[in-house]
Amino acid sequence: MLNSTRINHVVAIVEYIDNKGMTMKRTLITCANSGIGSEIAKKLAHTDQLLLAARNQTKLCQLNADLGQRAEQYALDFFDSSSIQLCSERINGAGQLDNLVLILPRIEATSEVFPEHDEWCSLLQNYFVKPLGLLKCFVENGTFAQKAKIVIVSGLSSKSALSHYSANNSLRSTWLGQAKTMSLALGPKGISVNTLSLGGVMTDAYISKLEAKASNQGLPFEALMENEVANIPLKKYATVGEVADAAIALLGPIADHMTGQNILVDGGFFRGY
Repeated sequence: MLNSTRINHVVAIVEYIDNKGMTMKRTLITCANSGIGSEIAKKLAHTDQLLLAARNQTKLCQLNADLGQRAEQYALDFFDSSSIQLCSERINGAGQLDNLVLILPRIEATSEVFPEHDEWCSLLQNYFVKPLGLLKCFVENGTFAQKAKIVIVSGLSSKSALSHYSANNSLRSTWLGQAKTMSLALGPKGISVNTLSLGGVMTDAYISKLEAKASNQGLPFEALMENEVANIPLKKYATVGEVADAAIALLGPIADHMTGQNILVDGGFFRGY
């Protein structure tokens, strides 16, 4: 058996190695305050050196406190170009990234097929062009380490066009095309770029929305959910933990020879081949 002195020596060595960053991968999570982002952070807190970026710094501080102050914190507002620039510069100056989980802001549902010109330009800027600026800065400054892994997380299964998510239909497809293009450009450096496309996810916000919907329809919550998932083969929406596990998997060995792929986590909602 190891005596207490030897145990202390082992602990000291492990802490020294971790502090030197020799064993822990540096992983950036954007929109880290979201249900999915915070769950990924909690699952990686003891294995990775986390960099958490979000707009709401009060919530980000609370998340970091819950993690035992293990993470670096960055202010990042995807709707503000100056915030994106400042955040990218700070991260660039702190060292290379081994992993990036790029969680994108949620686009509000709309059935408007032809938004007005200014509205469409605003949507494109806020949900594609500006967030893409963060990636552009990282690539141009060599922020990604050799064999880094990038996972882009978007809402709704990206292969299914839905009539009440018209803006999503276009913007999600734009991200898929960009991810495929990036996978070709970054492949020679061993950097993988994959997207994770989600169906319904039982975040706290979505559960509250469903509870209100059930109340408005005069239905028990269980009856509403049975109707909601009737067209999903697995007969359920994903838990936040299941989505986090899928994202984390794409940061691991499974993506060593996988890039440019769109992985669906939608319970089988998309039925195409």
